[in-house]
Amino acid sequence: MLTLSSCKANKVAIASSGAVQLLAEFVNSNCSTQSQLDAIATLHNLATCQEIVPLIVSSGVMLSLLELIHTSVKSTPLVEKAIGLLENLMSSSESALCEAASTMGAIRILVETVEDGSSLSKEHAVCILLLVCQSCREKYRGLILTEGVMPGLLQLSVDGTWRAKSMARELLLLLRDCSNYSSRCKQINHEQIERIMDEIEAEGETFADTTLRLVEEMIAKLHA
Repeated sequence: MLTLSSCKANKVAIASSGAVQLLAEFVNSNCSTQSQLDAIATLHNLATCQEIVPLIVSSGVMLSLLELIHTSVKSTPLVEKAIGLLENLMSSSESALCEAASTMGAIRILVETVEDGSSLSKEHAVCILLLVCQSCREKYRGLILTEGVMPGLLQLSVDGTWRAKSMARELLLLLRDCSNYSSRCKQINHEQIERIMDEIEAEGETFADTTLRLVEEMIAKLHA
């Protein structure tokens, strides 16, 4: 199925056959890791055809992907593939974005991946959080902050992949008004965040030693 789905001419026929639902069931099943990887890769291939995306989303795969990410070691290739598909679906479908964002525990799962995932998983996770925050900042900003995203996000803005750095900094800008949230975020010093964000805005892609020091101080304080 994976091989067949790589051919554009086969995609609609595969989707029409009912295979999408079966593939979705494989994602979070007790089958082998290789079977899960193949199922996710096949769905990736099918998702490149925009008319199939709604069918994939309606299959229940969004919840399956989140559950898989939640129960797996965040740095594994399986999580990389799962969260990559999640980002792909959420970036191309508003209904996928709404469904995932409103799923209980989803934001926490994404924040945990920003903290503990591989470089690629962190990149996908921060992109999804950015998409969620951009979709309705008033609704999701506080939820993202309350899950304690700042340490991982600040670290990612320094040593993530090029794409992850860019998105982490953009998300930091959306989250920078931080006077009214609780949990771990109460420990954040507002003036320090403002200083860091001023550095980011002023220097763009180049992070000066001063900025690195400020980030390190912030992370140390949050973990104290």
